[in-house]
Amino acid sequence: MFMRILRFVLVAGVATAVVVLVAPLNLLSTPKVESKVHEVSAKNLQITCTGPTFIAGGKNQTSVSSFKRTGIASSSISYSAAIETSLKGYSGKELEGYGVRQDIFKKLTKFTSLTVLDATGKNAQGSSLLTVNQIQLAKNKGIRGLLAAPCLRPQSEFWLIGGSTAIGREALLVLTNPTPIDSTVDLEIFTENGNSTSAGLSGIAVPANDTTVVPLSSFVLRAESIAVHVVSRGGSITAVVQQKAVRGNSAAGADYVAPSPASSTRAILPGILVRGSKDSAEFRAKADKYSDVQQLLRVFVPGTKDATITFQVLGTTEDTFGTVLSVTASAGKVTDFEVPGLADGDYFGILDSDVEVFSSFRLVRSKTIPGAFTDFSWINAAEAFVNPRYVAVPKVGISKLSVTNPGDKPTTVSIRIGGTTVKRTIGSGATEVIRATPGLSMGVIPEKIAVYANLVIDVNGRIGVLPLLDDKNISGKVEVSVH
Repeated sequence: MFMRILRFVLVAGVATAVVVLVAPLNLLSTPKVESKVHEVSAKNLQITCTGPTFIAGGKNQTSVSSFKRTGIASSSISYSAAIETSLKGYSGKELEGYGVRQDIFKKLTKFTSLTVLDATGKNAQGSSLLTVNQIQLAKNKGIRGLLAAPCLRPQSEFWLIGGSTAIGREALLVLTNPTPIDSTVDLEIFTENGNSTSAGLSGIAVPANDTTVVPLSSFVLRAESIAVHVVSRGGSITAVVQQKAVRGNSAAGADYVAPSPASSTRAILPGILVRGSKDSAEFRAKADKYSDVQQLLRVFVPGTKDATITFQVLGTTEDTFGTVLSVTASAGKVTDFEVPGLADGDYFGILDSDVEVFSSFRLVRSKTIPGAFTDFSWINAAEAFVNPRYVAVPKVGISKLSVTNPGDKPTTVSIRIGGTTVKRTIGSGATEVIRATPGLSMGVIPEKIAVYANLVIDVNGRIGVLPLLDDKNISGKVEVSVH
């Protein structure tokens, strides 16, 4: 018995040694996979226009919960018509590109998207490919003025610096979702008193292929100064604030507040073209309801440190005298600074701050008699650019391109209008104002040094200002490993 047990132990020991000492059998082998780099094309460029203005609904146009569109907006489209691309959304069928830039115009009765379909996926995007804007001269008894806005690439975040819900002022946040996916929007609203803590700022529904209108007075009643931060989840959206003024029983002035560039310590604001300054002063002297018929700088400080600001308003000629403001803006609040004393003339603004801020400028226009009116437009800080940018020019009114060189050296820009190219030299810390040809888009082509530009539109004395945007989707290379 003992011998049997001993033999069993010896056999087990040998088996164990074989298992331990012999190389294990590789039952599952994973071969090494080399990663591959794939070129990912940018998705097709889509630009969405807000469409016509909104007025309060109901029998007397006083409902604060229902809004309807009024009038017709006009869109101006500048399309490169690059070969192997087509433009969708302009008409019932796609417009094929054949290599010659096209200026196109479309009436808008609702929000509208235009998309460049690129068969190659290789055409450079931006305003050189497609840029669109809209204007509307509103003459409804509930809203009067020239409203101008860029048509926008849908995104998930915007800052809007402008507007008021003071007595006689209405600010409507217009959220448009041109995608097939529902969107949910959260808001932050800041005023002269700081951050709003009102209920209902989160979870605002913007259904797919629809528009939601949000009266800002629902959250900040009688606020003189407003900045709005919009963040969406789900489908990408566009956002603008429709601002109007009512003086007594008469609507008098309206505009769109378009999204602002990122906050910065320096902002350049071309296009402060002042007209009717004596008439504005006469209106202000008449009654308190005209107290805001004044050029104005708005600043929002998003951080926790107050901003020390210098704002220079400089004339474009030796005979045009500007002004300088040295002011402090409180952290977390929106602050307005009147810019008095600007006579008629062409100006531009340069803002310097010791901390990052958002800023905009309210430009006013007035006429007493005959045909008295007041109107205004919000000018955002312009974007710097070195690569060519295009802007579509409306067929109506007088349009002027204001191009600023804030640098310490002169520079030359080429201006392309239709098939003609002209060159302009812009001195250091100076601006050139160039008359546009109605209906012909303008291309601005800098030489090495970055410039800033806005397009100023005058229709029957009413005023609107459009930025030169360069909307594009991202392409690039992606490294993929499959295991």
